[in-house]
Amino acid sequence: MGFLRLNSEIKGMIKTSLPLVVVELVSSLYSLTDTYFVSRLGEEAVAAVGISMYLFMLIQTMASLFTIPAIVFTSQSLGSGRRDLARRSTGEVLAYGLVASIAYSTLFAWMTPILISIQSATTGKTYSYAVEYLVIRVGGFPILLLSMFLDSVIIGSGSTTYSMYSNGFGLILNAILDPLLIYGYLGLPRMEVSGAAIATVVSNASSIPLQLFFLSKLGLTPIINFKNNYLKQAIELGLPALAERLVFSIGNNIYAGVIARLGDTVMAAHNIGLRIESLIYMPGFAFSMTASTLVGKKIGAGLLDEAKKTGWVVIATGSMLIGLIGVVVALTGYYIVAPFAPSETVRSLASIYLMYAGLSEFGLGFAMITSGALRGAGNTKIPMIVNTASLVAVRVSLSILLVSSMGPHGPWLAMFLDVYTRGLLLLTIYVSLFYRVARKVLY
Repeated sequence: MGFLRLNSEIKGMIKTSLPLVVVELVSSLYSLTDTYFVSRLGEEAVAAVGISMYLFMLIQTMASLFTIPAIVFTSQSLGSGRRDLARRSTGEVLAYGLVASIAYSTLFAWMTPILISIQSATTGKTYSYAVEYLVIRVGGFPILLLSMFLDSVIIGSGSTTYSMYSNGFGLILNAILDPLLIYGYLGLPRMEVSGAAIATVVSNASSIPLQLFFLSKLGLTPIINFKNNYLKQAIELGLPALAERLVFSIGNNIYAGVIARLGDTVMAAHNIGLRIESLIYMPGFAFSMTASTLVGKKIGAGLLDEAKKTGWVVIATGSMLIGLIGVVVALTGYYIVAPFAPSETVRSLASIYLMYAGLSEFGLGFAMITSGALRGAGNTKIPMIVNTASLVAVRVSLSILLVSSMGPHGPWLAMFLDVYTRGLLLLTIYVSLFYRVARKVLY
């Protein structure tokens, strides 16, 4: 009987996670596609996009204040058989999210030149490219938030195939638009890095009609309202996730700044390596969201034992999968980076980055997926505390200390140690304290 239950849990995990793996690979391919086409513009362009993406990840953290509650509200509401509760609660969160994103986008578009100067101290062509790219991406943030939120509701429902379809459509459009807008094919103006940013914003927008169609089929279209019935619970869930990702992004921008100060060649190599690595770790986000969804549904139904077992199956499976892929990438990195590297020096450095990153994926998988399971259980504070503390104490601090003596190897080694620290701490908490931290958030 226990075997049959475990077998059912594995089937449920595969059904939910496989489409999400495709979705996260699609997300990685967005950035990788940009990097591929932009690399033909030279090292300055590749470095500029890398600098901009670190800053955009910082700006994008605000979305977690709304998307994390969307997943938890949806999964726990459906677990308790309350589809109407899912629609009302997510509709309220979305209404506030859209208003906040417009003001937020306006502020950061104005601050973009200042942020780039503070983060990287870059100048010349690299600086100009970075400003062009980031202003456009920040201006399109409300569109991205809406798409991410609707996708979160779909994921929270467990209907992850729909998420795969809508995100896949956006990727195809991005791959078509990138060369057209970057190089000015078919009579269009040549926009270089600005074209890459515009292609991404348009592709994000193209997913929204499909997402709304799928939500209508599921009977989960959010009911937009400002009633404040669920805002408190949303803030309680979203604020720790926001704080975690905000501190994490600030730390990563300091980390990126350390690397950027080693020159455009090192930053270009780091950006290429990171974009390729995302093909490994972005599926970790898929397993993280799967853990949130499946654990959340069990918690909503009051089944704590099953929630813990299901979460563990997802954690173990996902971590082993991305860890093994990481080993393969670590061993073959020199050949993988070849199409993206504008020079042999960049290619060599990028392959070294992939050696460090690939061998760190087991630890990163434990950190990401265990965090997702804990969030689905209604606890966003523990992942925040562990992830941010390790980032600051290990990755950022060691990067600053080691860079002068080890060059880029110092920050890359610090990254390796950070992910294993986070992964082992979170795994220990999950195994020993799950019943103390799990809770139902909606009634």
